[in-house]
Amino acid sequence: MSANESRWLSLSEASKLLGVHYSTLRRWADAGSVPCFRTPGGHRRFRAADLVAWVEGTQAIDLAPAPDALVKSAVGFARQEMAEQEISREPWHAAFAGKDERREMGEMGRSLFGLAIRYVTRTRGRERVLQEGQRIGQYYGQQCAERNVPLVETARAFIFFRRSLLHAVGPGQAGAEQYDVEDARIQQHLNHYLDEVMCACLESYERNFRRLLQTRGEE
Repeated sequence: MSANESRWLSLSEASKLLGVHYSTLRRWADAGSVPCFRTPGGHRRFRAADLVAWVEGTQAIDLAPAPDALVKSAVGFARQEMAEQEISREPWHAAFAGKDERREMGEMGRSLFGLAIRYVTRTRGRERVLQEGQRIGQYYGQQCAERNVPLVETARAFIFFRRSLLHAVGPGQAGAEQYDVEDARIQQHLNHYLDEVMCACLESYERNFRRLLQTRGEE
């Protein structure tokens, strides 16, 4: 996949790529026909590779909602950890200083929590859930690269997310700390999901960082 194919596009940029009016693409996206990531502010973001795949016949991802109580538990633990550890001082957190940016990052984290829960509780269709998680990871990696967040700090942010999720929904958290066969299955699926999303994030960071260096060198 080329750097251009992996980039996130605005509604206007995506409509130009497809050769359709932006109002047409907006209607397709809102109907769920075209893969689209929505920011908390309501902005639509498209990835060129997803649009190419859609043109070739790939269907949009259809995901059922995750159990709300588990998502709230994971988000609540993450907020508690942020307060106790003074996460606001961390470079990866300070890079998203704007109110809208913080809200967008928070919503993406919540989405990743929900996707992880769906991934470990489903017996079918997990690949689609994983792909959506990877897409969000890629977007976060790009955002960190564009804000000059060091790669190691980008990884630290994901480690924080991982710890919060494992604490909230991982097996052995109910007190006995003894795993049975089902606990082991959940742990395996959860680790696989988190590993793949983190790899997608870091690969996107490196790809976009190289692109930015090349662009600056050409100026």
